[in-house]
Amino acid sequence: MNLSEAIVQVCLKEGVTDAFGIPGAGCNAFYDALKDVKDQIHHITMRHEECCVHAADGFYRASGRPALAICTSGPGATNFVTGLYTANIDSIPVIAITGQAVRAQLGKDAFQCVDMAAIAKPVVKHAVCLTNPKTALDEFIEAFRLALTGKPGAVLIDLPLDMQKVEVDFDPEAYVPVGVGNPPAALCANPTASPAAIHAALDLLLSGENPLILMGGGVVLAHAEKELIALAETLNIPVCTTYMAKGAIPFDHPLHAGMPGIQCGSPAGNKAFLESDVVLAVGNRFTDRHTGAIDVYRGGRRFIHINVERSEIGKIFAPDLGIVADAKDALVQLLAAAKASGKRSASARVAQIPSGRAALARKVDHDAVPINPHRVFGEMNRAFGPGTMFTTGCGITQIWSGQLQEIAQARKYFPSGGAGCLGWDIPGAIGAMVADQKRDKCVCVMGDFGFTFHAQELATAATNKIPLIVVIVNNAYLGLIRQNQKFAYNYEYGVAMPENQGDVDYVQVAKGFACEAERVFKPEDIAGAFDRAMKAEKPYVIDIVCDPQAHCSMGNDIAHVKEWNAG
Repeated sequence: MNLSEAIVQVCLKEGVTDAFGIPGAGCNAFYDALKDVKDQIHHITMRHEECCVHAADGFYRASGRPALAICTSGPGATNFVTGLYTANIDSIPVIAITGQAVRAQLGKDAFQCVDMAAIAKPVVKHAVCLTNPKTALDEFIEAFRLALTGKPGAVLIDLPLDMQKVEVDFDPEAYVPVGVGNPPAALCANPTASPAAIHAALDLLLSGENPLILMGGGVVLAHAEKELIALAETLNIPVCTTYMAKGAIPFDHPLHAGMPGIQCGSPAGNKAFLESDVVLAVGNRFTDRHTGAIDVYRGGRRFIHINVERSEIGKIFAPDLGIVADAKDALVQLLAAAKASGKRSASARVAQIPSGRAALARKVDHDAVPINPHRVFGEMNRAFGPGTMFTTGCGITQIWSGQLQEIAQARKYFPSGGAGCLGWDIPGAIGAMVADQKRDKCVCVMGDFGFTFHAQELATAATNKIPLIVVIVNNAYLGLIRQNQKFAYNYEYGVAMPENQGDVDYVQVAKGFACEAERVFKPEDIAGAFDRAMKAEKPYVIDIVCDPQAHCSMGNDIAHVKEWNAG
């Protein structure tokens, strides 16, 4: 068989069921093989190459299974870069396949011939151009393995057109899958914690008067949120989450102390963190939007940091104890050790967590017209059930979403975290709903400016009968950039878009893409719009006209967040 057919067979053996792509001359030989398995690998043709990657990204976030992103050479392939960066920085294992000119044209400025492996290398876990027929298939298998083992990440496989058709020796029946499904097989390839390290971590955690467990997105990727919650319950210790772990512990769990952070954090989360003296951080990266000023974040606290990637330990600051281990393995061991010890934290603050959360909750019941944006999120919390999925990309709307949305389940809230990518929302939702087999709705939470980035994918959703919901928080501004200009530089320029509440009609845009849509002006009308959207069988866009002057709460460190919406 040829290389394309062999790659397709490997994907089938590895459990790939879906692909998001755009055919082109540079990848048509690969599509020739893909068409023969159309009943086994479902393909959706997207409307922009970047969105192929975003959809595969959303598919994995919802299912824990990798999908393919495929496009042709040249500008098709270079359009993949933003999607690859977005997926990789959030540790999402996308398998990206790009077409390439024939090998004889490489480096000769041939039409649509560009060194994609070199371009993508800084923003992916692994990038390779397959040029040797003897090693090409092994190189693809290795890329697949690398995507899912250790700290997951995006990989790019660049396929010259003549290589797509080259003959290779491959027996699908004899192929043994690399077995990197997450979990449990990934544990076989990932580092494990030593018993000595586990006991040292437990002793250090229980030595504090006010210990705290910080759950990062790596816990969700390892499917270890239940073990972490059980550990917290066994030890009677509060749990905070990073933004990438939002929803992994139910928002109303009695031990959920909130989410620390200078943007997407909550007052209760920052308070709980600042009062802590020992922090067990699992599967997180201590990134700037979470920590803010490091000296305030660290304070006099002692830290235990568990991460599957060695380079993450000490990258931002040196912990008191660092453990390189798979999150699930470490938490399983910690839970067993905690149960065996019979010890529990005696911190008096644990009983006050639910009342403290309520006392510090931000206000979401405004009755003002124009609509206060915070009211939109209060209505979302009431309207959408715990099975609803959400995507959100960047800007002031994402920050409000992180601060105000109440999420009760893991793998239901999908933000573009590290990249903050405008335009991620709609294609990400397409992938998530395909992965979920359209059982639950996915709501794209976005601003009026962000909506225009990849609105064309509404046509993809409509054509493929994916009834996602788009909620536009329309404040007619580049809201977050305006706030930064105003308070950091004392000016405003190039950020006002009053036309977005006037001449620009998002309802007509949506209807032009075969979707249903409506515009909302009064807070009391939001709930009805959400109900109609949930019942709709087509994609549904709700343009909510909001107060252009509303700000989001944020600060430079977690002890000094400027509140604009206190309860």
